[in-house]
Amino acid sequence: MAYCPSCQRPAAAARATCVYCGAPLPAESPAGDLAAEPAAGGAEPPDTPGGRERSLVILDLGEASADTVARALDLSGYEAGLVTRRRGLLFHRILDHASAEAEARRLAAQGLIVFLTPEWEARARPLRALGGQRSEGTLALRTEEGPLSVRRGKLLLVVRGPITRAYQPASRQRRIDTARLDEGYRLHLHPRVRFRDDLPARDEVRPVEIDAATFEFGFAVTGSARLEADAWAEEVAGGAPCDDEFRRLPPALGPAEPEPRGALAAASSLRLSTGTQGHGNGERPMILDNVQQFRFYSGWRAAVERRRPRS
Repeated sequence: MAYCPSCQRPAAAARATCVYCGAPLPAESPAGDLAAEPAAGGAEPPDTPGGRERSLVILDLGEASADTVARALDLSGYEAGLVTRRRGLLFHRILDHASAEAEARRLAAQGLIVFLTPEWEARARPLRALGGQRSEGTLALRTEEGPLSVRRGKLLLVVRGPITRAYQPASRQRRIDTARLDEGYRLHLHPRVRFRDDLPARDEVRPVEIDAATFEFGFAVTGSARLEADAWAEEVAGGAPCDDEFRRLPPALGPAEPEPRGALAAASSLRLSTGTQGHGNGERPMILDNVQQFRFYSGWRAAVERRRPRS
């Protein structure tokens, strides 16, 4: 199934625009439905002009009634009931700045709580961690861009979620595909302030990303990479909220990027290179995942958290 690049909801068949948010839908990908949304969260990367000229409209439905949501979003009573059942944040639309402000005013007049965030902030590339050491209230991390310390009380938000991974469907399938990829797991540690004073000001919005499959934990007390990743996050979370709502979103898959350099990453790549049974054509299939979708979700979720009133 293809997904709308604006609101990430399933794209209805035989439509040029999204039935939910009105955004243009991409043309069907020749590679198949799994690759229909290559960016898995939007049409443009953060450093392109479009990423600088658009804003995200996000709704807080914590106190909203189904009637209010139905009226504001032009939904049926049944659809509005499903939307409000989660009682959380809802990514509504991506629009140019002027249109986003007008939409925010309209929704606020209908009684909804609205957040506006710049698109580039939601798409800030994470700082990928390769490994490290955990001590009381501190994580000493090795990242792709150098060493970094994350201390308890310095986090704004922790976002975690499962990562769906699959082989791109072959255009000519000769036999039943029996190869399957394990589910991944990612953590984002969003800083309240910059993790290092020598980092550029824009890096204040960049989270640290931990991939449980490739991160070198050293001695793992739990014996599970996923549980160990959660334990590391809890060590420094302090009073920062932890968001795990990404697991509720339908996966939007796109081409996976190369894994970071490291011993565990090399071992993982070796497994992938040999785990191609069932494709039958002698070619190494493309790996698809929803990491970009997770990063986009994590980015806008943190952008909202920065704009919440502080007590």
